[in-house]
Amino acid sequence: MVQKKKSDEQDVLVVRDEKTGEISVVAGLSRDGTPKRAPAKAENTSDFLRFDRNSDLMDSFFRNFFRQCKKPSRFGFYRIAADQVENLLGVMKELLKDPEANKEILSAHKVDTSNYEKEAKQSEGQAKETASSDDASKTQANTEKENVSSEQTNEKKNDMEQKPEQTATEQQAQTAPGVKQNLISGNDVNLQELGAKYGIDFNSMNEKDMKALLNYGKTGLVIVKPTFGGEQIEIQARLSFRKDDNDQLQLVPHFVRNEPKLDVAYKGYTFTPEDKKNLLQNGNLGKVVDFPDKNTGELRPHFISIDRLTNEIVDIPTNKVRIPDTIGNTPITKDDKRVLYSGIPLRKEIELANGRKFTPLLQVNVEQRGVEFVPGSTRQAQGQKQNGDKKQTADKQEQKAEGDAGGQKKQQDPNHWLNEDGTIRRLNTYFKKELTEQQKDDYVAGKTIEIKEVPNKNGSGTYTAYVKFDFDKMQPRSYRNNPGLKQAKEQIPTNENKVQVAVNEQGKTHEATKHTKEPLSPGQSAPKNEKQQKEQNAEEQKPKRKARSVKM
Repeated sequence: MVQKKKSDEQDVLVVRDEKTGEISVVAGLSRDGTPKRAPAKAENTSDFLRFDRNSDLMDSFFRNFFRQCKKPSRFGFYRIAADQVENLLGVMKELLKDPEANKEILSAHKVDTSNYEKEAKQSEGQAKETASSDDASKTQANTEKENVSSEQTNEKKNDMEQKPEQTATEQQAQTAPGVKQNLISGNDVNLQELGAKYGIDFNSMNEKDMKALLNYGKTGLVIVKPTFGGEQIEIQARLSFRKDDNDQLQLVPHFVRNEPKLDVAYKGYTFTPEDKKNLLQNGNLGKVVDFPDKNTGELRPHFISIDRLTNEIVDIPTNKVRIPDTIGNTPITKDDKRVLYSGIPLRKEIELANGRKFTPLLQVNVEQRGVEFVPGSTRQAQGQKQNGDKKQTADKQEQKAEGDAGGQKKQQDPNHWLNEDGTIRRLNTYFKKELTEQQKDDYVAGKTIEIKEVPNKNGSGTYTAYVKFDFDKMQPRSYRNNPGLKQAKEQIPTNENKVQVAVNEQGKTHEATKHTKEPLSPGQSAPKNEKQQKEQNAEEQKPKRKARSVKM
C-alpha cells in the first residue's frame, strides 16, 4: 500500500462559536479578523480551508486572527485530518455540543492558541509605545506646520481646485458614448487596497483579464503574492468577484488544485463512475443536476464542469447559459439546442466563415457560459481516420522537437485560439517573435507561415519553424519541416526517378534497359544485375531482320 507523503497531509479547522454554540468549518478569514465559516457538512468540503501540516499557513492564520479579531476568545478551534473530514464531521459536531463533558476526547483535536494570543498582546504593547513616541513627534511637526509659507498654501489650494476638474474629465471619458461600462466600477471596489492586501499587481494584468474580473467573470491564471507571518508566498490562481451575504463584493482566489475532487460530494450530489469518466474525459458532466436556489430554495437545473486551468468543480444554472442560433455559417436547430441544454455532447459538422469545415463535439461548458468545442474531439470533415497510429507517433516526435511552443502556456483552453464565431483568432506573436501583417493574414487564412531564428529548447542555435492552425487539435501547431512542401514533394517525382515513372507507368522505353523483363527500380537507368545485363546483351546480339517491302 502506497503511503501518503507528509507534504500531501492536510488538516481543516472545525470552529465552535462559544456564544451561540454554532459549529462550522473555517473557510478563510474576514476583514474584521473573524473566521469565514462554511456549514459543517460533507457537501461543503470544497469550501473548507486546508492547511498543509509542513507549512506555516496555520501559524499565519492564527497570528492574523488574534491581531485583527476584537473578541478572539469567542471562538474555539479543533483540527481534523482533511482526508477524514467526511467521517469525522458528524462525530465532532456531537462532541462539541457539550465540549466540557467531552473535554478529554476533544483534547487531542483542540488547537492551543495561547502562544498566538501572547504574541498578539506583545505586538499591541509595542504598537502603543510607538504611538506615544509618534505623538511627541506630531506635536513638534504641528509647530513647524504653522510656519508654512503662504506660497505653499496657495499651491495646495490650486491643487484642490484642479482635482474636481480632473475627476469630471475622467467621469466624462468613462461615460463616453459607445464605450461599454463594466458591471463593477471603481466605486464598488478599491483595487489598490486589494492589490496591497493580497499581493496582486492589477496594473500589469492584461486588458482581457481585467474586463473579465470587472464583469463577474474569472481572470486567467495570475500570480498572487499574499503575505503570511511576514513572508510573501507566490501562488498561481484565477480571480473573481463574488457578493457575500451582506451584498458586499469579495475578491475570491481560485487556486490551482492537483486534481478535481470527484470522490467528494459536490453540493450534496455524489458523482457516479460514469459522471467521473465524463468530467475527466470532456471536462463536462454530460447532464444537468438540480440544486436548490440560494434565495428561494427552489430546485433548478445546473450544468457542471471542471475548470481546466485550476481543476476546480464549477456549476451554473441552465437559465444563465445562452446557446447561439449559428456557429460560423452553421445554423443550430431547435433539436440541437434541446440536446445541448440537457448537457449531452453533440457531434456536428461546422462550417467556419472562411468556408473550412470540421466536425467537433459541441457541449455546454460552465467556464465558457455557453457552447464550446470539446478539446481533442475535433476532426476535419474530409476525415483523418487513416494512418491514425502513424499520426500519433509523428505527433509525439514533433512534440519532443518543438517543446513548449516557445513559452506558450501548456494549460491553455483550446477555445482561446478561436473567435466567438469559430474563426481562427489572429496571432500577433509566436515563439516570442512579432509576426508581420502578411504572416498574420496567412495564418488566419489557414496557411503555413514561416518563422525564422527560433531558439532551440536546449539553447544551442536556432531553427526555422513552420506554423499552421491544426483543426484537429483546435490550436496552432509548429513543424520543423514545411508541411505544404512535404506534401508537394510526395506528388512530384525527382529527376532520378523520372526514368522509372516513364518506363513502368507511361509505357515508354529506355535504350540502356529496354530489354530487361523486370520493372525498373527507383533511380534505375541501366541494368542493375548480371541477369538483366545478359537479357539486354542477348537481345542486342540477335540479327536484325530486314524489313520486307509491301507489294502494290
